[in-house]
Amino acid sequence: MQNLEQVRARNALQFAKSAGDRVVGEQGGEVIKKISPTIINHGLLAAIAYSFTEREGWQLVFDAIAKHLSSPHIAIVPTQVNNRSELIAYLIGPSTTSEILKRATTETIAWLEYARRFVIKP
Repeated sequence: MQNLEQVRARNALQFAKSAGDRVVGEQGGEVIKKISPTIINHGLLAAIAYSFTEREGWQLVFDAIAKHLSSPHIAIVPTQVNNRSELIAYLIGPSTTSEILKRATTETIAWLEYARRFVIKP
């Protein structure tokens, strides 16, 4: 059985290989480096909501976060949650406790630590 660090690293590396060159913000800034501070300052729900107004990079990252949180080894959200729309719908749903939101936030920031290192600015 793998530990959480291995799962995080594997999922982040997989994301970086598939979408790394498309995670670029305005003026060439890396979106991946902006998400953790946004979550810390405004919360996970606000950061996800922000991804609906931003370009492809934010959308790709939050789709990957949804897949990570729903992966069988993490299992913070149900396995059918595979994109940011489904993720925010689940996190604001009536059956989701504040404890689940806290766990999702903590795990997202931990995953982003790996993703930041694997995603290379083109």
